[in-house]
Amino acid sequence: MRITNLLKNAKEKFADKVAFKYQNETLSFEDVYNYSFAVATKIACNSDENKPIVVLSNKNLFIPSIYLGIALSNCFYVPLSTEMPLSRIEEIINFTEAKILIADDSSLEIAKKINFSGQVFTITECINNEIKGDLVDKRERNILDSNPLYVIFTSGSSGTPKGVVTSHNSVTDYVTTFANTFKIDKDEILGNQAPLDYIAGIRDIYLPLAVGCQTVFLQKSLFSTPKLLFEKLNDEKVTTICWVSAALSLCCQLDVFKEIKPQHLRKIFFTGSVLDYKYLNIWTTELPNALFVNHYGPTEITASCTYYEVNNDIKYEKNLPIGKAFENRKVFVINESGQMAKSNEIGEICVSGNCLALGYFKNPEKTKENFVQNPLNESYRELIYKTGDLGYQGDDGNLYFCGRKDNQIKHMGHRVELGEIELSVNKLDGIKESCCLYNEKKSIITLFYSGNATAGEISKFLRQTLPSFMIPRKLIQMENLPKLHNGKIDRQTLKNQF
Repeated sequence: MRITNLLKNAKEKFADKVAFKYQNETLSFEDVYNYSFAVATKIACNSDENKPIVVLSNKNLFIPSIYLGIALSNCFYVPLSTEMPLSRIEEIINFTEAKILIADDSSLEIAKKINFSGQVFTITECINNEIKGDLVDKRERNILDSNPLYVIFTSGSSGTPKGVVTSHNSVTDYVTTFANTFKIDKDEILGNQAPLDYIAGIRDIYLPLAVGCQTVFLQKSLFSTPKLLFEKLNDEKVTTICWVSAALSLCCQLDVFKEIKPQHLRKIFFTGSVLDYKYLNIWTTELPNALFVNHYGPTEITASCTYYEVNNDIKYEKNLPIGKAFENRKVFVINESGQMAKSNEIGEICVSGNCLALGYFKNPEKTKENFVQNPLNESYRELIYKTGDLGYQGDDGNLYFCGRKDNQIKHMGHRVELGEIELSVNKLDGIKESCCLYNEKKSIITLFYSGNATAGEISKFLRQTLPSFMIPRKLIQMENLPKLHNGKIDRQTLKNQF
């Protein structure tokens, strides 16, 4: 199904209902529909079909209409954030060879600094463009559900950004499956945390189109002051959040629950990285009647492919499961011999189904490397995505995440998973966050951490839980660990400190 089908259905069923809210402004589903057609007209009059359209913007109420308008014109969007370094923005734009850039007012100055020879349109002029319905209808009829909807650039291990190309069908299948699985309906109010150029943002943008619910876009500044954040959730009567784990952790680190609780929250989804058990236990204790769900999935499989519903009566002290596959997805583990891994045997997590991305933009070699024929199937063509993540299936039937393949090292003759060290360190009360890296030249495991624990306390604690060859020789305390735009720890910045 095309994303434009969801747009039209939402307009028919929920025309006057509020779809999106940011600060004190709102848009109804009919507003979103009309603005989308205005944007589509602007693009159709200035671009051929199936072309990349760059969107450079901060969080903005009209972003859904910009994305949908680009889709209606049978083009695809490339979302970029102004928080990216200027050199990275320019690198991505040059790589896509885009001829059109759409910017919000606050991003225009940055757009002017970029070496870009194409056309620059503002969001305001796009949404106020005269609508030519016949032109848009003609373009929309040419859309295949397998056509690209967007290209989201992620950081590559080589330092070069990778553009993940995702189809209409993958996104519509994901949001409808998500809504059915967790009974998301028109009465839900979503509180958006993720940047709208980030993969986690697609739930908050497209779930309203699927079921008629409302999304409230939350200002980034609120997340540095959790008390104000929780007040906002209460004011807006937010019922559901899909946040990165770092955002949930921060609320606990700043003890916000001592002052205020989210009164209307009943569904909490978290993703992006492992949520430390001590923070999860705080959330489940404070909101015992809420549903907590751990999500797993890279950008290449459209947001998430597995989920685990937390048992609020359990105080988790071990690795939290990533659970089981969503409907219409197959998630399994292949060992080093290329065979299906046995129970509790660690191997690479692989995924198949129409959730798979179309590949990497203008990078056929990397696409062939990661999107491959299922080695367990010799009977017919079945593409799988090799995630590069290590995991295993437990005796309880759940999948467990063990870290990255490229985060596994050979040290002192032993195979060491650095993520296991991080999980152990994070159990110490004086630790907020941690990141383990390996200096291969010097054969030294280095631990970067934030919190008030001393190096001596950490070493003593780890000697009680890990073998000696896994104890970091170098410990570096920081006020805060550097973060990427998506909230994950910026490992490359930390590596530069070697």
